[in-house]
Amino acid sequence: MSVGILLLVGVGLTVASIEFMPAPFVWSALLWAVLLGVTAVIEKRPRSRAFWVNFAAVVLTLGMAEGYFWLQHDAVTDERFEGSYTTDYFIAHDLLGYAPAKSYRATVTKRVGEELIYDTVYSIDAQGLRVAPPHDPAIAKSAVIFFGGSVTFGEGVDDTETMPYQLGVKMQGRFPIYNFGFHGYGPHQMLAALQQGLVEEIVEQTPSLVIYQAILAHVARSAGRASWDRHGPRYLLNEKGDVSLAGHFDDVEEEKGEADTSRLKRSFLYQRLFGQYRAIRDTDLRLYLAIVKAARDDVLRRFPGCAFEVLLWGNPTDPDVATFETILQGLMAADIPVHRVSDILPGYVETPEQYELSPHDAHPSAWAHELIADYVATHILAKAKTDIR
Repeated sequence: MSVGILLLVGVGLTVASIEFMPAPFVWSALLWAVLLGVTAVIEKRPRSRAFWVNFAAVVLTLGMAEGYFWLQHDAVTDERFEGSYTTDYFIAHDLLGYAPAKSYRATVTKRVGEELIYDTVYSIDAQGLRVAPPHDPAIAKSAVIFFGGSVTFGEGVDDTETMPYQLGVKMQGRFPIYNFGFHGYGPHQMLAALQQGLVEEIVEQTPSLVIYQAILAHVARSAGRASWDRHGPRYLLNEKGDVSLAGHFDDVEEEKGEADTSRLKRSFLYQRLFGQYRAIRDTDLRLYLAIVKAARDDVLRRFPGCAFEVLLWGNPTDPDVATFETILQGLMAADIPVHRVSDILPGYVETPEQYELSPHDAHPSAWAHELIADYVATHILAKAKTDIR
């Protein structure tokens, strides 16, 4: 068999593996290592043979790296969801990228293998927010607004068990609650909702408190590295440290023709070096902090007297402690009050798993939501009420 035929066979099998196989670049690399090795055996000239041997070694090394990152990937392969959550619950939203369907009751069951992780309902109101407890219009003169991702939204817990809902109950209906959190959101959705008037369109009362729940993953999300958020709002950081809205993340992909690299993005090595799972960079952190600061500034401009505070998730003992500390110090330097969840939940630093839904799902349990709601009521909202009088 000639070298040309071997190469043609390799190209054909590579295309097929990319289209139809999981982790295609692992199998493609192994395939090419074998084909190049066979080519080296066929080749009679010593120098050419050495070239093909070295080429095969390089490809095999890349394949091993691809396989390593595939095995290290934190996705749970046997994780599955059932219910209306998987049908028409998520809808396109031109401002935020995506959002929940309005006036919708999403049933959701999550299992990992045969283990049931949760079985609950996500009730979405007519404004596209997760339902809040009733309030008394006669006494509810100011609102409390929440921003964040799935932690704020309350993934895996019932409507009445989310931290925003429990806070409203604890305050006995004196404050209307607005939960703008949603699965996979980051601070860029918060800023877009504020700047583009979505918050003012929905919130009927003057806010007295805005709380943003921050997690370390929000840094990557605000930089456009979330695979599920391709149409999310894209912000750019200028030389002065300010941010401006520059369309959507997928606008850039279309301009640069990056949509054609979708197959390459199935490579775990590519994602680790250049894509969704690459290491956090200083530019990502500066952009993230500037977005949160811009959201705070917009809140203070639109709602004079309103407090803007952050609940920061993260364990100071985690390997990613440098990112945690950079976020903490950056927010404090911007005069944004920060409350570490590790200080709110007793024993969180030593055993954070006691506050998680399951060993297979680190989202906070209903108990964690309740403890944080207690803290917000007694340490944040009470102070905010005093400050605005």
